[in-house]
Amino acid sequence: MEPAAESRWARLLVEAAAVVVVGAVLVHLGMVFFHVAPENAVSKQYGRTIHGYVGPELSQSWRVFAPDPGDRNTRILARARTGSADGTARTTPWVDLTALDLAELRGSLLPTVTMDQIRQGWRDYSRYHDDSGRPIGAEGVLYERFLKRLALGPLSRHTAGDVPDHIQFRTVTTTVTPPRWAAKPVPAAPTSQEHPWIRVTREDLTGEAGAR
Repeated sequence: MEPAAESRWARLLVEAAAVVVVGAVLVHLGMVFFHVAPENAVSKQYGRTIHGYVGPELSQSWRVFAPDPGDRNTRILARARTGSADGTARTTPWVDLTALDLAELRGSLLPTVTMDQIRQGWRDYSRYHDDSGRPIGAEGVLYERFLKRLALGPLSRHTAGDVPDHIQFRTVTTTVTPPRWAAKPVPAAPTSQEHPWIRVTREDLTGEAGAR
């Protein structure tokens, strides 16, 4: 093959590779954009495909537009169910996980994100679970496992040495009182909801967080 022909084929290969790379970059940016953007027609129709591509490795916990400060405070509590050696099932008292995190945050001169994990863990868990408590995709399984491990540490102080086989979460939600100048109704009384029991696996116990 003549040098001119080789040069032409090499140029065509480089151009084709460049087109493929640019196309892949555009697809990637588009997926990430619609993942972090507010809900829209595209994300409604292709949400499962978009989130399946982005998460969990590329998942983001922020939004690209104006921040949306929360108008509710959610308290997360948990309890465990254990089976003792004689086969008798036992349920621990409710443990206020939010109170434990707040006590650590307020008592620290240098508070960090790691001291606020239960709130973030519950937020991610809620995003990737349906109304029946079933995980949605790989993210749902990942965030459920993370939330269980956060709860197992504090709950281990109430299991009397027995191994927990299920965990249940309860949320108490309080609407933040709006400022006097805001044209919003007075918030209703706090609402409490008990969520379905979640099975504890051997893997959850292996990665159990230390008790606080």
